[in-house]
Amino acid sequence: MTTRSAALAVLLRKTQWLLDDLAFEIGAGRADQVDIACVIDLLESVIALLREEQQQTPHVIDGATETDRDT
Repeated sequence: MTTRSAALAVLLRKTQWLLDDLAFEIGAGRADQVDIACVIDLLESVIALLREEQQQTPHVIDGATETDRDT
């Protein structure tokens, strides 16, 4: 795992925790206590990083993984 992919994995996990907390707060009727703008900013950052990752990830057209081709 590269440093970049590790950082993305950590950010995704933190985002998951934030969304879990957000779902709990909204479900408990405390949506007014949530900083929605902060959540939106975080999700937009995650989207941007995922798009960058997608552009840098080589795509396998035939659907086979490198491991499949090596065997």
